[in-house]
This record gives sequence, C-alpha cells and structure tokens, in this order.
Amino acid sequence: MKKRKFLILFLNTGGGHKAAANVLKTMIEERYPGSEAKIVNGFSKKSRLPKLFFVDFYHISMNFFSSLYSFVYRFGNNSLFVRVAHLLLQTYTIPYIRKIFAKEQPTDIINLHFALESPLHYMQREHPEINTVTIVLDPFTVHSSWFYDKKGSYFVFSERVRKYAVEKCRIPQENIKVVPFILNQKFLSAPKNDELVTLRQKYGIAPDKKIVLLAGGGEGLPIVIKIVNEFIARKSDYTVIAVCGRNVAAMTYLNVLAKSNKTVGSIDLKVFGFVDFMDELVKICDCAVIKAGPASLMECLAARKPVVICDFIYGQELGNVQFAVDNGFGKFYRKPSRICDAVDYLISDEKRHKEIENRLSNMPISFDTGKVVDTLFDLEKEEK
Repeated sequence: MKKRKFLILFLNTGGGHKAAANVLKTMIEERYPGSEAKIVNGFSKKSRLPKLFFVDFYHISMNFFSSLYSFVYRFGNNSLFVRVAHLLLQTYTIPYIRKIFAKEQPTDIINLHFALESPLHYMQREHPEINTVTIVLDPFTVHSSWFYDKKGSYFVFSERVRKYAVEKCRIPQENIKVVPFILNQKFLSAPKNDELVTLRQKYGIAPDKKIVLLAGGGEGLPIVIKIVNEFIARKSDYTVIAVCGRNVAAMTYLNVLAKSNKTVGSIDLKVFGFVDFMDELVKICDCAVIKAGPASLMECLAARKPVVICDFIYGQELGNVQFAVDNGFGKFYRKPSRICDAVDYLISDEKRHKEIENRLSNMPISFDTGKVVDTLFDLEKEEK
C-alpha cells in the first residue's frame, strides 16, 4: 500500500471540529505507519470577512445571543442563500487552499466544516487524482450547506442524516457512507476503582463527594454562573467542576467564588478554562450538565455518564437533544432550578443511576474511530 498524506481542513468554531481533526490525525498515523496527516485551518489570516461571520460571530452569539445564531442558522438553510454564501467564500478560500495543496501535495483531503465545501469541490475538479471526502460532524440534524457538492463524497454518523442527504439534498446514495462517530478513544475505557481514587486525589476531591461536571465545549456554558449559584443556594453537597473554555468572564468570577469558602458554602467548586484532560473529568463525574454540542454529548455518553442538557442550537442540535432524552440517557431543562432538580434526580438514587449506565452500555451508535480511518484508506481502492 502506498503511503498517503491527508490534509484535514477545519474551522475554529467550537471545540468539536478541532477535536475531530486531532483524533483523525492521531488515528491515521498510528493505524497506518508511514502515512501522514496535516491539520489546516481553512481560513487564512487574511480571510477577515469569513472569519468574522463563521468564527467570531459564532463565539459571540453562543455566549450572548444564542437565539440570534439559531435564527441565522435556520435562514441559512435557504438554497439561494447557500449558493450565494459559497460563491462569496470562494474568493477567500480557494486561492488559500490551492497554496496549501501546492506546498503539501496531499493524496487525500478531508473536510470537517460545511463552509469549506466550495474549495474542496474545486480542488477535486482541478486534481481528480486526489481522494476527497466531507465528514459531517452533526450526528442527527444537519444544515443543507454540508451537502453543497452534489457529486461529493460524504461520511455521516447516522441513518437519519444519510436519509436527509439523499431525499432532501439529492445526494446519490452511493456517495454517502454511515460511519462511527469520531471520538477520542480515551472516553471509552471504563476506569477501575483504583484509577478513580487516583483521579480524585489528583484534583483534590474527597472520596465520598458526588461530582457534577459543567461543560459546554469550547464556549463553555452561558449560564454556568447561575447554575453554580443555584447549587450554592440549595446547599448541595457536591463537588462542582466548571470547565469554562473561552468564557473568561465566567472563569474569573467562579475562581473568585471558589476561593471564598464562606460564599460557596457546602459545594466544593473546581474551575478550569480550556483543558486537555476532559476524559479524566468525564470519567470521575457522576453527572454532566452540558450544551447539546455533538462532541460534548457523545464524550459523556460514551463514558456512560447521564447528562442534563441546558441549551442547544435549534435545528442544528435538536436531534442531539432528542437522542439523549428519547433514549433515557438524560434530561433537558433551561432553568437553573430545573437543571439542579434533574441532577439531584439522576445521581441521588444508585439503582436509577445504574439503570442509566446499563442503557448507555447498549447505545445505538458506534464510536469505533478506527473503522472511520479504515474506510478513508479504502476510498482509493473503490475509485480504482
């Protein structure tokens, strides 16, 4: 088998895109020694206008105006809007991706964001010898922009998305493959008792404390402060781990709060920004309060942790909420009081908690990322 060089295109919107890129790179290079994968931001430093809309607007709206983002997202499903948006994006993205291609000379290009469909389409036309594929990172409900190229190759994570692509977006069935969800395999390994003891000691958590994880991906949870204050008002006897991501204001406030034992009261508050040990925090928690982003949700479910979803992007992440709630893996509430009620319900009864863990053990979705990589390497064989 000839050595392959993969160019993995992503955008810095949320934490899931970069996380998926890192997992693919690691798995490709470990599973197929001699092959190489390079992760590339699809926008150059000069792409100020696309970055303003797809990156900066996303970060700001997720923290302060989530309803505005949902409106723009729904409006963006209009086919005319999609075509015009991609035409405008081509001016910024295609010349940049051409330069990257000329420098790296990849055998394969993997796209992880719908805004990069245009350059992928044009690179395939200019270089028909390369293998190209778009991996749709939303597992259940998706934006039509993901399927801009009607002749492109796509990997999706569910039969629901495959059916949408074929019936609504007119993508040929043979161009779509349903593959396992891309996930860091660390989340799949169930920790033994001695490992849990070690992790609790590492983070200074008492052995008898129930642990609640508050995490919302790269943007953090917009209402994390309200949730923490609700736990404090209730005098909840939990260790609360707040992972704030880019939400610097929340992290600063909670750090001050954590240092004031009198204010915090009965809860033991641990505060983090960006972390590269999320798998450890998920493993030791008893319940996670999250947004419905696919990466955050699947990391918790893969580790067999019940979830309370407190926010989602209507349309894009609605299917994630339905999947978790309909299968009995967790609850969905927006108000801090209801969120804390749900946490109490999910972790206060050991029998109930065990029942949820058992349901999660039989979850109808695969996380075998190795199979995704094997399918990528099979693309060349199929084309031949």
